[in-house]
Amino acid sequence: MNTYIIEGGIGKQVAFTAIIDALVKKDKEKIQIHSPYVDVFGGNLNVKFALDANQIHHHDKRILDSQNICYCEPYKANFIKGEQHIIQSYCKLFGVKYDEKMRPKMFTDHYKDDAKRVAGDDKDFIVVQFSGGQAPAGFNPQNHYVSGDPTRNYHPHLAQKVIDLIRKEYEDLKIINFSLPNEPAYKETERPDVIPFAQWHQILKLPNCKGFISVDSCLNHFARSAGRKGVVIWGGTRWPQFGYKQNKNINYWFRDGEWDEEKFEPQDPRNVLVEPEFVFEQFQKIYGKELV
Repeated sequence: MNTYIIEGGIGKQVAFTAIIDALVKKDKEKIQIHSPYVDVFGGNLNVKFALDANQIHHHDKRILDSQNICYCEPYKANFIKGEQHIIQSYCKLFGVKYDEKMRPKMFTDHYKDDAKRVAGDDKDFIVVQFSGGQAPAGFNPQNHYVSGDPTRNYHPHLAQKVIDLIRKEYEDLKIINFSLPNEPAYKETERPDVIPFAQWHQILKLPNCKGFISVDSCLNHFARSAGRKGVVIWGGTRWPQFGYKQNKNINYWFRDGEWDEEKFEPQDPRNVLVEPEFVFEQFQKIYGKELV
């Protein structure tokens, strides 16, 4: 059995799940994974063991006994040239054929009851995430919020205006804020206590979830696995590398989903400053759509 060491944030872990079936087909047996976010791989029948990198060292006997120990880092490979999707990069580096139909696959039915409890009653709701880049592994709510990449965050002032526009049009719609306790809070939203992040995947699958709005963070990847459409506001990263075509992918410069590399400057602070009215307009186009 081969062990695959997957590092990085939750979004990368979720993206990697898209190629597990192909890896098992190539290896001709189930695989073992070493990850800081083992919850992402729960319920996947093609994963024999998921070992917690926060507690289990690379030199653990269960890893050393593997037929092969496989490791790659897309952020230190051709991916950084800006031409490959993160799933495509994993395929290239691990030696399996890439297919554009590949999508993240999470299995979170064991969270059904918990997801319903967090979402509350049967009232329609959406999920929003306007900030990210903070590792939930070992999270301390007393810490000052510091994003790993602030170019991806949507300014709280603009985010509140988006929420106000939604509230005005959909008075009975519940808005659930997907964020950690030290991140910005918003009026007219609900923020649950800290829950296993994979549980958010199950929340997105609930029939009374009517969409999501997020920045480039893990919610975007959860939603692709769940099949839930949404609006993703992009800042210092490229949506063709981290995003999915099911969504309305927008930034200050790109409004129709088409990407023009010549116009993209990762450090331009205006990238993520999309007018709230336009975000709301795009939200109305995906609101209430069925799972895809």
